[in-house]
Amino acid sequence: MNLVKIAIMSLNEAKELKKDCSLQGVEIVLNHNEKTCNRGCSVTVEVHGKESDLGQIQEIFSKKYAKLLEGHDVNLDLLNEVFDPHAEKVTCPACGYSFSPQSSECPDCGLVLG
Repeated sequence: MNLVKIAIMSLNEAKELKKDCSLQGVEIVLNHNEKTCNRGCSVTVEVHGKESDLGQIQEIFSKKYAKLLEGHDVNLDLLNEVFDPHAEKVTCPACGYSFSPQSSECPDCGLVLG
């Protein structure tokens, strides 16, 4: 079985994804790599899967993410905004307020950017 690294995520999140994948007949492997993962309070693991299963794994993960967003008014375009300190105006990804990037804090909601 040829495995490829898919992601690095918290142990709990990875175990949940493994369970969801297993219910769909897809196997993923969790691995702790000392070079890329954490131990202690926030344990992270590498998630590996078969290259041939990547499409299914992505679909399972996407459906789970979409379910988490249900009932929330989420503007995905705002989430993908990049703070550019050289731009004339920037948009806060949290509240959508436009402001000059001279300040790295949104004057409307207080989110610190940059």
